[in-house]
Amino acid sequence: MKKNSFSAILKICCYFVLFWVLIGVIVVPMLNTIGLSFHTESGVDIQNYVDYFSLENNLNVIKNTLFLGVLTIILCGIVGTTLAFYMSFIKVKNQKFIHMILLSPMMVPGVIIVIAFIQLYGESGLVTKSIQLILGLKNIPFHFNGLGGIMFVHTYTQYVYFYLNVYIALKYVDYSTIDAARGLGASRWKIFTSILFPEVLPALLSSAIITFISGISSFSAPNLIGGRYRVLSTQIMIAKANNYMNIASMQVVILMIMGISVMYLIRYYESKCAQESMIRVVPISKQKIEMPLLRWIVNIIIGATIILIIVPIIAIFLLSFVKSSSMMMDIFPKEFGLLNYKKLFSKRRVFKPFLNSINMSIITVVVGLCISIPTAYLTTKRKNKINRIAELLIMLPLAMPVSTIAINLINAFNVKNIFILNHILIGTYWILPIAYIITSLPLFMRTNIIAFESFNTSLEHASRSLGAGPLYTFKRITAPIISPAIISGSALVFIKTIGEYTMSALLYGVYNRTISIAMVNAMQEYDIGLSMSYGVLTILICFLAMTLILKLDKEIL
Repeated sequence: MKKNSFSAILKICCYFVLFWVLIGVIVVPMLNTIGLSFHTESGVDIQNYVDYFSLENNLNVIKNTLFLGVLTIILCGIVGTTLAFYMSFIKVKNQKFIHMILLSPMMVPGVIIVIAFIQLYGESGLVTKSIQLILGLKNIPFHFNGLGGIMFVHTYTQYVYFYLNVYIALKYVDYSTIDAARGLGASRWKIFTSILFPEVLPALLSSAIITFISGISSFSAPNLIGGRYRVLSTQIMIAKANNYMNIASMQVVILMIMGISVMYLIRYYESKCAQESMIRVVPISKQKIEMPLLRWIVNIIIGATIILIIVPIIAIFLLSFVKSSSMMMDIFPKEFGLLNYKKLFSKRRVFKPFLNSINMSIITVVVGLCISIPTAYLTTKRKNKINRIAELLIMLPLAMPVSTIAINLINAFNVKNIFILNHILIGTYWILPIAYIITSLPLFMRTNIIAFESFNTSLEHASRSLGAGPLYTFKRITAPIISPAIISGSALVFIKTIGEYTMSALLYGVYNRTISIAMVNAMQEYDIGLSMSYGVLTILICFLAMTLILKLDKEIL
């Protein structure tokens, strides 16, 4: 009886702590932002919204943001899905190597790619000037800015969501059903629409949610190369910088409504189209392209894609050895050396942002696991209302663009707050780790739920029936089996966190300047070599984490 009472008290305490944290850092900040968006000089009313929507320029900003999100889905969907089908159905030489290259944008944080693209395709970029000199042009051949430049960056950095999800979905297709359909006279189009498309549709919809929310909340590309193409994320930063927090909050609410609306719209459609996955008996049989001309065209397209992917990464490594002053005097750098790395490792002030990013990423992973593993376990084992509410609160940030979460935290924690024991967090080191944890919880939760749902519970029952306690059973039976999925998810969160820029730009201070902020600052100070050396360190760390993911998660290979 005493043991049952202790378990009940422990469970109540755990739920209390969980909901205290979730309500304190997710719900209350969101409600604060919504409330602040109605604050005007004359009181609380809807005048901010009336004034905002009455100006055509503001309506254009909203249209631009929506269009950017939709276009990101379309372009990333076309590129990623096409590559996934190609790698799944066509015989390819050095397939694992090409597969790794196609996944490599996951290892490079977006802000690093934007800076690399500026050095390659900007007005004074290496590729831009090379084309101009070779063709003898008076003016540069293209302008890498505006909507075109943003979409180039978005497609490069986000097609991987579609590629990876569709590639994994195609692994569950039973090729015998395709052979049977062919035997019955079905055309290729009929096979695609009746067999393949329904199987990959959940992956397409899931990827569409991620790319849309990522697209509308993108800040580094619109800020650095957007030019006159204004979107809500950049306008939020301007309002925040000018201390118009009610206007920034209103813009955040608009962005949040976009994200939540599209997410639930796609989720609704996903539920209508849901079907059971096939049980694969025969794996997909890869075919060789027989027509020489078609094979030549496809190889050129794939080769060009691979070159476009690896050139920015090569440029980052190359430019990290360049003496920054030489880039200011010459179009093509001539002076190389280890000066940037010596500066990075010898000066504590220069190296500190890298340490900050590593430390905050580790904190994010540890705390995220402590919150998500027990919640995911309870959610899969006991499907009651309390657990469903906890899961809903944890997944809520998935629908919120990162700039929304950052402004929510500013509004909630720039004053003493009961949920953090009457402390003020804005301007302290801990505000950024908290922001990272919030954005990572949905990914942790999703990964852990999949791990627990795929776990054979009869092993737990057998352990308990032999007298083992719940903690011992979890430690010796459950944890070893689900650990590869959990470690894989942790590594992915680490990769996404270490180079994060949008929230960092809104929340960083003297004590928690991150590597992404240091990179942008170095570039703005024309210290390109130092900026790229930061990028190389980040890529190497992310490469190690990605290697760990590939080793543990066989579905990705």
